[in-house]
Amino acid sequence: MWIASFLPQLPLDLAFRRWPEALQDNLRSTLPIVIIESGRVGWVSAGAGQAGIVPGMSESGARTRSASVIPVSRDIEAEGRAVTEAALWALHFTPEVAVRHSGLILNVAASLRLFGGVETIAQRLRNGLDELGLTANIAAAPTATAAWWLAQSHDGIIAGDAQYADLVDSLPPTLIEPLMPHAESLKAIGCRTIGQFRRLPRSGIVKRFGKAVLTELDRCFGSEPELFTWYEAPERFCQRIELGARIETTELLLHSARRLLLQMTGFLSARFCAVTQFSLSLHHETVRLGKSPTTRIDIKLGAPSRDLEHLTLLMKEHLAKLVLESSVVEMTLSADALEERAAPNNELFPTATSQSEMLGRLIERLTSRLGPDAVTRIAISADHRPEKCTVHAAPVPVKGARPPSPLSGASFPPRPTWLLKDPIPLITRHNRPFYGAELRLLIGPERIETGWWDDEVIQRDYFVALNESCHLVLWVFRARISIDDEEPGWYLHGFFA
Repeated sequence: MWIASFLPQLPLDLAFRRWPEALQDNLRSTLPIVIIESGRVGWVSAGAGQAGIVPGMSESGARTRSASVIPVSRDIEAEGRAVTEAALWALHFTPEVAVRHSGLILNVAASLRLFGGVETIAQRLRNGLDELGLTANIAAAPTATAAWWLAQSHDGIIAGDAQYADLVDSLPPTLIEPLMPHAESLKAIGCRTIGQFRRLPRSGIVKRFGKAVLTELDRCFGSEPELFTWYEAPERFCQRIELGARIETTELLLHSARRLLLQMTGFLSARFCAVTQFSLSLHHETVRLGKSPTTRIDIKLGAPSRDLEHLTLLMKEHLAKLVLESSVVEMTLSADALEERAAPNNELFPTATSQSEMLGRLIERLTSRLGPDAVTRIAISADHRPEKCTVHAAPVPVKGARPPSPLSGASFPPRPTWLLKDPIPLITRHNRPFYGAELRLLIGPERIETGWWDDEVIQRDYFVALNESCHLVLWVFRARISIDDEEPGWYLHGFFA
């Protein structure tokens, strides 16, 4: 099964997507824009069509019809870059993507089961192209040539083995590229469909139109092999886009930044990689005058990822904290650090790997919103004193399921779930510690005597104690020396869950 995506309004799409997304729908219906190629009108917007301007008209004739018409010269290089953007997005679904001058052809036979069928792939492909600001006709057929011809005439057709031949036969013969110069000759002999053309003698077709026509027909109906040069993702991802208007608020930057993220995630899928660090560079209007540096946003991930929605959320959090010094006219997205990673498996139940990815994403969101210094982890310190045996450190990247600790099987004295910051002195009754009621000592003593190197010496005997009336299990100790404010006697240091 093949999917073809034809971009019939590509030059117009490039003209309109210069404006912010919120304005595009209104501008497409009202703004009179025409694309000029070799002095002639090639593409007409809805607003220009309402003024009576049609393709093929001269530029001066278009100005005569409407004084407010906006002529835009066709930019072939920009169209090529836009098709490349679409190809990067299409790599999400298959590595076999062929680039045409105004569209794409995808071999999705091996991807149908993974994505849930050709209809799902076609819809997801369309959604991504819409976000890129490109209008697409999408069709699917058992051969690439048939899908490409159908996409040029119709939108949304999913043709199977049984019906695609009849659909192709109803198409105009000028869709066959070698026949385009012979449109008048075909009309003169009454040949208006591919089906009528196929009934002509093959020898006469070769003599009059050339052998390439029959080759295209045979490829369409599976008699000849179809050969393509597949698009290859670049070795390094660094894409730059120019904004059509000067952007002065970070909220409007997110749409253009997501366009870049769409391309980057397709690049990562093709390279079987995930990103661990990427950067967004905002080029200000004054850069062209050499007055202001570029604003760079570095985004580090807690765990490698190529999930579009997750990366978009991180980008949104970082942009929300940014204050623009001047207007932004261009932006560049670069994947700075990559890590090889296969596609994730579909899991019925959460595994250690998936749970660690969730933890990594939580750390990333908190760090991006609160700052790197606000998010810490508890790390073990080589100190026997309970109040000094843990420290707050920066979070480390989550690489997957953590291996079991080499000390996990060792036997240690019990430690409380809740350790008090400062021990609480306890009164004694009948030489026993008292906390709401007389405590019964269950486990102990555990002697901790250390701290001589920093003049914070402790000498304590720890016990696990029970308050039978309240059913509380406590961690208490008896101080054996007097240091600072710690007098000899009993203290409460923690609670067991």
